[in-house]
Amino acid sequence: MSMYWFILGKDRDLSLAELSAVYPPSAMKAQGPDWVKMELEAFASVDLNRLGGVVKVARFLASASASDLNQILFEILNARYAGHKLTYGISLYEAPRLQLRLVLSRLKKTLKEADIKSRFVNQDYQNLSSAHSKGLAKEGIELIVAGDKDQLWIGEVVAAQDIDAYSHRDYEKPYRNMKVGMLPPKLAQVLINLTGVKPGGRIWDPFCGTGTLVMEGMLMGHRMLGSDVNEKMIFASQQNAEWLKKEFDVKVEAEFFPHDATQPLKKPFDAIACEGYLGPPQGRMLSTTQLRPIEASLEKLYVDFFRALHAVKFRGPIVIALPFFRTSEGREVFLDGAIRDIEKLGFKRTPLLPHSLFLQYARPDQVVGRAIYRFQS
Repeated sequence: MSMYWFILGKDRDLSLAELSAVYPPSAMKAQGPDWVKMELEAFASVDLNRLGGVVKVARFLASASASDLNQILFEILNARYAGHKLTYGISLYEAPRLQLRLVLSRLKKTLKEADIKSRFVNQDYQNLSSAHSKGLAKEGIELIVAGDKDQLWIGEVVAAQDIDAYSHRDYEKPYRNMKVGMLPPKLAQVLINLTGVKPGGRIWDPFCGTGTLVMEGMLMGHRMLGSDVNEKMIFASQQNAEWLKKEFDVKVEAEFFPHDATQPLKKPFDAIACEGYLGPPQGRMLSTTQLRPIEASLEKLYVDFFRALHAVKFRGPIVIALPFFRTSEGREVFLDGAIRDIEKLGFKRTPLLPHSLFLQYARPDQVVGRAIYRFQS
């Protein structure tokens, strides 16, 4: 077994929920504000491609106190020195009393005194972004330092999120439609992972739109079903999936078909992962009164959707992102009426984290955000 640090994305709670769904609870050994320490048999860089909420993974190398940190960092880098210029980066995560500028300056001086030619790649003495981490992996080493006031831990970054690949899938696919919402690929991965279904499972997205979630599921090795009431969206999804297969050498097939999600589906599937219809585009905050017709329409849609699942006696996990609205009065409005009616049908919310029956995903300036739920019948 080896110890690894998972550096979490911007939405800490969603990242934690994803890791809790993917790995056994016994693997998680400690948590910090932006990292989780886990004990695993092994971690391959390809595994990070399936985690939307993790930006870096590092393997434990050594422990240190603040006073001997510089010497231990030097020893690690000295062991990697091969006689040519050494390129490295250092990132600090919850390391009390440590300043990255001072750590880098002292280490640079120690390396120079040992006649080791080196350069660090930290711009403006800041932690390395995942993009910088990925580039450094080809020509050097990134070390992370994390810990508490009593002990520091040093790890070597073994995987970094491939931002370029995410951007390519998000912005270069043939069909994009901002009017039907733009589900980020990373969030799509998180929704899929929250189902707990292992690669090879059959997952249905009943509101597939242009196919972002289906595409991410294909990349993760799932057998995906994608449907939408709008046949134009089915065509767009099919074209995007074909593009994905060529661009990323994906061998897994997906099945697309027109379907009204409020009607029973007579196809086998293991789980549902989806972002539902978020309502008509909102350019500004509405009042609570102005929102009521939209709220009522959306609540009917989702209650009817779960009623159709109840009709076919579906028993698997359902992970769904539903809209919530920020109002001109400074309130947040959720589809609470729909949630109550869904639970009356026998679908119970299962915690995504201890004491969290849903998680929010939204930028501070967004009018419409996403509330993420997991149901089980």
